[in-house]
Amino acid sequence: ESIHANTQHPTPTQTKDEKMGLVATLVGGTLGTSVQLVTNGVMKIPYSRKPWLHVTYFFLGAYGAHKYLQVEQRLVDEINEIRSDKGMPPMIGSGYWLKYRKPEGGI
Repeated sequence: ESIHANTQHPTPTQTKDEKMGLVATLVGGTLGTSVQLVTNGVMKIPYSRKPWLHVTYFFLGAYGAHKYLQVEQRLVDEINEIRSDKGMPPMIGSGYWLKYRKPEGGI
């Protein structure tokens, strides 16, 4: 028997969602830090003043981006549940990373 017989590999969806979460978290953190840098620039003080605020805004931005992904996925799941109750197919693109694109086979 193989030593890897009981190893579970992540499905493509899990891997894709984890990457999307990491990218969104990093983008949110970068935006949070940018807010502090712009604020310091507008006030015409050194960019590195109060470095703890840079870190605080990074984590706030990262948390906000992470929560946004969770809320968006919950809303898509609720929409698909309502659609299935009405006998309709799931929302187009609800299983894709980029949700808003043309369906396959369409014009």
